[in-house]
Amino acid sequence: MTLGIFNGVFFNLAAAFLSGITVIPLFISGFTDSRILIGAFSTLESFGWYFPQLFMGALIAGRPLVLTYYNKLSFSRVIFFAAAISLIFLVKDSNHRLLLIGFGCLFGIYSITSGMAGIAFMEIVGKMIPTNKRGTLFGLRMFFGGLLAVLAGPIVKYMLDRWQFPVNFGYLFFIALITVIMGLAIYAFTRELPPPVMKTKPGFKDNLAKSLSVFKNDVNMRHLVFAMYSTNTALLAMPFYIILATEQLGIPGPLAATYLSFERIGFLGLNLLWGWLSNRISNKLVLKVSTIFAIMAPALALYSIYHYPGYFIFGLVFFFNGAALSGTSLGYINYLLEISNDENRVLSIGLVHTFIAPTIFFSALGGLLFELFSIKILFLVTLIGLSLSYIYINQLKEPVRVGREN
Repeated sequence: MTLGIFNGVFFNLAAAFLSGITVIPLFISGFTDSRILIGAFSTLESFGWYFPQLFMGALIAGRPLVLTYYNKLSFSRVIFFAAAISLIFLVKDSNHRLLLIGFGCLFGIYSITSGMAGIAFMEIVGKMIPTNKRGTLFGLRMFFGGLLAVLAGPIVKYMLDRWQFPVNFGYLFFIALITVIMGLAIYAFTRELPPPVMKTKPGFKDNLAKSLSVFKNDVNMRHLVFAMYSTNTALLAMPFYIILATEQLGIPGPLAATYLSFERIGFLGLNLLWGWLSNRISNKLVLKVSTIFAIMAPALALYSIYHYPGYFIFGLVFFFNGAALSGTSLGYINYLLEISNDENRVLSIGLVHTFIAPTIFFSALGGLLFELFSIKILFLVTLIGLSLSYIYINQLKEPVRVGREN
């Protein structure tokens, strides 16, 4: 658990320098004005993390120890991320199209290998960390990582001012690479224990069929997928809050980059609350409250289109997004772990994550809505989708806990 917390601290710090809300949209907008491409790149890492988990889960299901898969994939993750960063320095201004395509491919492969490792990580957590401690695990990962990431805003602004595009972003991504390496190295020392009862390992096809049957026969699992789909409508607008700030509200790019700190403060500020609610009361309650925060972001953005709110008030958009992101991230994974039994856990997690992977490209769809209609329509659709997510979350069953008082 201690190594898991430190691992998460470094990965949350890395995420601040790879933010799909601020850093990546600014990086891609330096190459293209296409809202669709900006949205697609902003969610590339998340899609790569979710999509392969069903197939990786079917591969490792029934194996007593899975840490070895995590460690083997760590090397691939570092290589592809480093190659993506190196391309920025090698190509620079000579061929922006080549740089955009090459970076997208290499960073996409890095993201996919991260997702393959992620299912092994979640199996270890589900096997070794009890229900009433998982809120603490993920809460502290996010809290201390967010605490460090608050400092990322001024650092991002300094580096964007200090160097020319795109080298300035290359330095930012290099910082992210160093923190990723540290997180991977720390978790490699985890002492994984085998399950108390050894299971026979079925084949890949059998595991894949079994995971699909879980979805078919478990109504609550289906409701969870629907809830996650609607929650991810937040991604429609996620990359475009920063675009609204710079292009319509007139906030300079380097100053707008400091909104990363607002996002991190929101992510950090309510983190311990989410962990406490998860441990002591209910993961469903975590989801309900954090979804209310998510609804506030597009609502305030719509207001800002008609009434200029000022730099600090508009920063609340990023604060609400950060708070909602930490709450829904912690709530959904802990709820999924809680309703999955030991035998089907890795299959259930893999299936749900792969099923919701297409929603990651909602940002690209958001770019299409932006281009075909307007940014007002984009935020309105986001607001409606998040309101529906609250309705779906209410339909989830409340798991019965043993020893809730502990």
